Amino acid sequence: MKTLWKDADAAACTTDLELRAYTSKLIGVEPKMVLHGGGNTSVKSTHTDQFGDVHDIIWVKASGFDLAKMGTEGFTALEMKPLLKLASLDNLSDPDMVNECLRARLDASAAAASIEAIVHALVPFKYVDHSHADAILTISNSPNGAQKFHDIYGARVLVLPYVKPGFDLAKQFKAALEAYDFGTYEAIILENHGIFTYDEDAKQAYERMVRIVDEAEHWLINTNGDLALSTAPKQDAGLVAKIRKEASGLAGKAVISRPSAAIPPELSQEIGQLLRNGTLTPEHVIHNKPFPAMIDAGGLGLDAFAKEYHAYFKRADDDTLTMLPTHPHWAIFADGNARSFGVNLKRASVSADVGATTLRAMLHAQKLGGWQGLSEQDLRDLEYWELEQAKLRRQKPDARLAGKVSVVSGAASGIGAASAAALAEAGAVVIGLDLDPKVGEKMNRLGFEGKILDLTDEAAVADALENIVLEYGGIDHLVLNAGVFKSGQRIEELDDATWDQSLAINLSAHRKTLKQAVPYLRHGVDPSVVFMASRNVTAPGPGAAAYSVAKAGLTQLMRVAALELAPEGIRVNALHPDAVFDTGIWTQDALERSARRYGMSVEDYKTRNLLGCEVGSTDVANAVVTLCDTVLRATTGAQIPVDGGNDRVI
Repeated sequence: MKTLWKDADAAACTTDLELRAYTSKLIGVEPKMVLHGGGNTSVKSTHTDQFGDVHDIIWVKASGFDLAKMGTEGFTALEMKPLLKLASLDNLSDPDMVNECLRARLDASAAAASIEAIVHALVPFKYVDHSHADAILTISNSPNGAQKFHDIYGARVLVLPYVKPGFDLAKQFKAALEAYDFGTYEAIILENHGIFTYDEDAKQAYERMVRIVDEAEHWLINTNGDLALSTAPKQDAGLVAKIRKEASGLAGKAVISRPSAAIPPELSQEIGQLLRNGTLTPEHVIHNKPFPAMIDAGGLGLDAFAKEYHAYFKRADDDTLTMLPTHPHWAIFADGNARSFGVNLKRASVSADVGATTLRAMLHAQKLGGWQGLSEQDLRDLEYWELEQAKLRRQKPDARLAGKVSVVSGAASGIGAASAAALAEAGAVVIGLDLDPKVGEKMNRLGFEGKILDLTDEAAVADALENIVLEYGGIDHLVLNAGVFKSGQRIEELDDATWDQSLAINLSAHRKTLKQAVPYLRHGVDPSVVFMASRNVTAPGPGAAAYSVAKAGLTQLMRVAALELAPEGIRVNALHPDAVFDTGIWTQDALERSARRYGMSVEDYKTRNLLGCEVGSTDVANAVVTLCDTVLRATTGAQIPVDGGNDRVI
């Protein structure tokens, strides 16, 4: 563990709070220190109110913020006096404690402060840092962890036994302050929880944290060697899709599945058993439940997990609790791979990262002779803690396509780009396929990414779809949109190259893509295929034989696919757009030529449908989302026009 402190960056901070935000970020960006919003920090200061009175206050990291990404906006100011009075109470429920801390805010509209705000207020130093460092927790959860800390640090560190975060922890700190002089210790380690460092100087508090964690890391390396996670063997994408579908069934909604990490396969059962003895740190039970599922070589294990989790819940013997869904948040496969499951990409990614961190610790635990995290009762108390349940109730409803994975061909521009954007807006993970390199520029982030490939190359398509499944767990929606259009060639002028190209891209490429996608779609959640056909199928025009024939064949392919795939619950439908002028096909010159042919202005030509409206790519994209959603769950084999109404079609 290396210090990231830079004197120049620190000197640029003009206030205590800015310096607090700076050192907080140094802690947050180190994944071996904290993960995804874990840990918290504070700084004590003063505030002059409207009447000129000066108050002692404390800025505490606010709940829901991430140390790695936040600035000063991530802190909430609280008055010190009421916090210290709360610590003097004999009893206080955690909901009441939260309410009292809300009352202590200087700004009534500020976010709620960390649940450990009272603890920060009690520590009699200006700067207080709290992390969940991996090395500290690995040692803490090993047999005789407290003795190991004594061997490493001697009397430089105070070790306190685990108590639940919240008011219980505040009472523990108050008692510790009465029994010990915190100034004689470099840090306080909370067993099974984390570490606090503190000082009057921000740099000293931060560098104490780095130093203490670094010593723990070196102790582990000197004791066990520099253990590393394995290189993940490539998984069977079909099995990944199958397991993700089963996990979705247990969750009662679609889940995203992300690769996490890998361990030697011969250790998978042993480490799986160790993980029945508690999570790495208390908050991990929220991210990853008390233990992972174990998937055997045949793909079995989720039913066993559901039964095991149900039994774990029933042992609470508390009729006031409602059991959470019985799907695992992560699983270890027989080949050593670990994967996560989350109702959206963010939660799946957090779970995957927590899983990887946990497995690194387990490699050391296996060498140290065992693992004992929190007891089952402590884990259950946290997982079903009233404050955590309140957080779940406050969460926004899932987006309509949350947990779903959509693949859109021809996504670099026009209708394809609009469809990709609309599906993402509806909550889906979206992957765009296109030969145009722009697809990678426009779709360039996790969960909204473009893959550059030739859709006529079936092997390349198969490889791309396999990688999508391995990256996100499955495929639920396939939008077959890629196409080319070359007008103006009447049949007697039509050359073989134009004809062959149209059939290859507008028809054969979609057959190849669908063929390769079906093995994954059959494991999709409410799976749907949308073919992008054309008004030319039902009302062809002169000079477009190659395009019209290909789109007619595509429509017929859709009808056959609807018949073949319906028994597997896969819906297959086609859209027939027309006169979608905000796409690359329609240049200004092309519009003007077509308008002149009809004796119209460009504006009149754009609205020459029955409704007199201009049809845009977003109109088609909205239809795509509707067909991918379950709104039309009983519709398959349909041909839906998106053309403003065409008298020739009607």
